Amino acid sequence: MTPGPVGDMCWHNGHLVKASDVRIDPTDRGFTLGDGLFETLLWTGHEIRFFDDHMARLGHGASQLGLTIPFSITELENGLLALAHASGLTRAALRLMVTRGVGPRGLKVSKTSLPNVLATIATIPTEFPAVDVRLVDIYRASGAPSARFKTLSYVDNIVALSLAQNMGADDGLMRGRDGSVACATSANILIHQDGRWQTPPLEDGALPGIVRGRLIRAGLVTESRIHVADLETCKAACLTNALVGVRPIHTLNGRVLQAEHRLYEELIEALT
Repeated sequence: MTPGPVGDMCWHNGHLVKASDVRIDPTDRGFTLGDGLFETLLWTGHEIRFFDDHMARLGHGASQLGLTIPFSITELENGLLALAHASGLTRAALRLMVTRGVGPRGLKVSKTSLPNVLATIATIPTEFPAVDVRLVDIYRASGAPSARFKTLSYVDNIVALSLAQNMGADDGLMRGRDGSVACATSANILIHQDGRWQTPPLEDGALPGIVRGRLIRAGLVTESRIHVADLETCKAACLTNALVGVRPIHTLNGRVLQAEHRLYEELIEALT
């Protein structure tokens, strides 16, 4: 499914401006090194869904990476809401990015860098149909910051998606450690096995997704290592993220799965 176009307005360092007027410094570390974090949030036309969860994840990642966010949570929320209302969209994806800012050449972090904060908005579909997913030979390094946090470094995911699409699939499953499965390229995976929904643990390279976390806290999903062999025996499977919610997988590695609505109904209702 082709993503919608990005809007012509954005929120940049505290100001609502035209996207064409934004200038990113050529030495910004987000551009040169992928040194930064991002969150993709759902604008429903009335609210930013799961905003507090997104801010908690962003704040935790920034703390762990030593990245300063020069705005309070209230200021970030007001900026995103201003952008959403200015767009006139009733359903959209907000992307909030924080880079470490301008820095000298090399990897060493400068103590004088000023973080750069940018938010954009784009249209998204009202519905996300079931998908065809294939396992690809891209591995998630479970202990790496790129797997633990929503960093701007997404090249592994890009390659994984391209490999899956070359096989005729909609999305790719990335591998974890010791023959396990980690997650899809921009979503977590859940499988229905032995009468319960299961999702890979963070130790196997799964990203701590917002919807994933809410379903675990609701007691509807358990963390359990998913081996590649489990993909051949599970009854059903789905992808989850903040934009799609719960998205059934109709074909997994070429095998058609059950797609009765009742299997996903409880998961979907828990998010409303």
